[in-house]
Amino acid sequence: MRKTVIRVAECDILVQSESDFELEEGYIPFVAEGEMALQPVITIDVVPELPADLLKGRQLLFDAENEQQKFYSIYQMPEGLGFAIYNQQTHSDIQQVALLNSDFTKWTVYYDAKTGDSFPLKYPFGPIMLHYLTLKIDAVMMHASCAYDGRTGRMFTGFSGVGKSTISKLWAQEGSRIINDDRLIIRRHGEEYRVYNTPMYYQDIPKVAPLGGIFLIRHYPENELKRVKGALAVSKVMAYSIQNNFDRRYVAQRLAFFSDLCSRVPVYELGFVPDASVVDYIRSHEEL
Repeated sequence: MRKTVIRVAECDILVQSESDFELEEGYIPFVAEGEMALQPVITIDVVPELPADLLKGRQLLFDAENEQQKFYSIYQMPEGLGFAIYNQQTHSDIQQVALLNSDFTKWTVYYDAKTGDSFPLKYPFGPIMLHYLTLKIDAVMMHASCAYDGRTGRMFTGFSGVGKSTISKLWAQEGSRIINDDRLIIRRHGEEYRVYNTPMYYQDIPKVAPLGGIFLIRHYPENELKRVKGALAVSKVMAYSIQNNFDRRYVAQRLAFFSDLCSRVPVYELGFVPDASVVDYIRSHEEL
């Protein structure tokens, strides 16, 4: 049996199969070389067959889709959840079927090896798996970027096009390390929160930073920073998290997490000019 350990956000994920399989390029730096997890947080069993009727007749709980693309569907199973993962090139063909047990510790992923595709964690299954990992470890996954200047990490979030990548590049030009500019995991450690990068479609080494500030960003004619507190901060930050809202238990868990996060880490609304001036502006106006 082939076994591979992937380490994300200080959590070991054991991927195993009786058959050979490959990991997409972005997972390679996260492989724990020469190590084997004694107690993995989750285990993924890989099966190189795609069953035809595994989800037939099951209750549909949630569809993740937009006007152009269908990503995945979630079904109620006798003991857990079932997922139909759609091919992102053909838009309608199922590329994986995945089962997740009720305590989120074990996945079984089925894929069709006959197609020549040997990547069982192929997008969008990888981010789905990581989302349910965050539910297991009481963490969250965010659409955000994060810059670490060696002292504190600053997370920048907002809808697509507001400037997450732009502001990351500006901090990088000033010497900061970019944890990631698209998808992050936030996890509590004692009295602080830490930010981690996740496997992407490209290779990047695992990174972590203490979280010192959250910035809700938008382009603006001048640099402007405003502190946001309480329920308003919670609702605004939570809006940019990656979540499935079909089960109120998950919503309650997320609400509790963000309530604590926003009470410990300052949240700001940031209007910024896309040049280096915003870096000094933030440093001189944020509350540390």
